[in-house]
Amino acid sequence: MTKSEHTNIAPKLGEGIYYLKDISAILHLDYELVRRWIAGYWDEHFKSTFGEGKNRAINFYSLIEFYTFYKLREKGISAQELRKVHKIMSEELETFYPFAKADAFNYEKRNNKKVVWYSSDGSLVKADGKHQISISESFLHQFIERIEYDKNNLAKRFFPLENSKNIVVDPKHQFGQPTVVGTNIKTKTLYHLHLGGETNENICILYHLSIDKVQDAINFHLQAAA
Repeated sequence: MTKSEHTNIAPKLGEGIYYLKDISAILHLDYELVRRWIAGYWDEHFKSTFGEGKNRAINFYSLIEFYTFYKLREKGISAQELRKVHKIMSEELETFYPFAKADAFNYEKRNNKKVVWYSSDGSLVKADGKHQISISESFLHQFIERIEYDKNNLAKRFFPLENSKNIVVDPKHQFGQPTVVGTNIKTKTLYHLHLGGETNENICILYHLSIDKVQDAINFHLQAAA
C-alpha cells in the first residue's frame, strides 16, 4: 500500500467510515475534543477527512492515526513537529498513513527537549530523519498491542477494550462499526437489547454468544457513554 494509492481520501469499501461520535466512542476520547481537532486541525493539515459539519468522517487508518496524534500531543509534542514527523514518515515508509504502521513510536527528553522517534527497518529515526542508536520505551505500547496489522504492517483491526479481544473494530465488517469478534453482530444491537430490558442470558441464547462476549459488548457502550 503506497502513498500514491491514498491521495484520494473519498471513502472506499473496506476502509470503514467513522463519524465524530464513532471516533469518540471507539477511542474513548472526549467528543468536544474530537470535534475541535477534526474540524480545526485534522482536515486542514492532514487532508484525510470527508463529509461536512457533524457528518465529517475519517477512515480506519485515520482513526488509528488520530489516537497516535492525540497521545503525542498529550506528551507535549507540538502540532508543527507532528506535521514534520508525519511528512518524513510518510515519505520513508511509503504510505499516506504512517501513524497507522506497525513501526512503534518512542518518546524521550534530551537536554530538556521533547524528542519523537520511530523504528524503520530495525534502526531508530529521529523526527528530523537522522538515524540514532538510543531507544526509549514506547508510551504507545498498550494501544499498539490492541492493533492487528496486515502483511504490509498497516493497521488491519483494532480491539477497543483493554484486556479483552471479544470486541473488534474491523473496517471490512459492518463499515467498521464495533462487532463481536468472529461474528457480524454489531455491539450496538446487543446494547439496545440490554437497554430494552433483555437479560444477558437471553441475549446469549438469541445470538448464540458466550456471556463474556455479551457483557463486553454492553461494557463497550457503557464506557463510551461515561
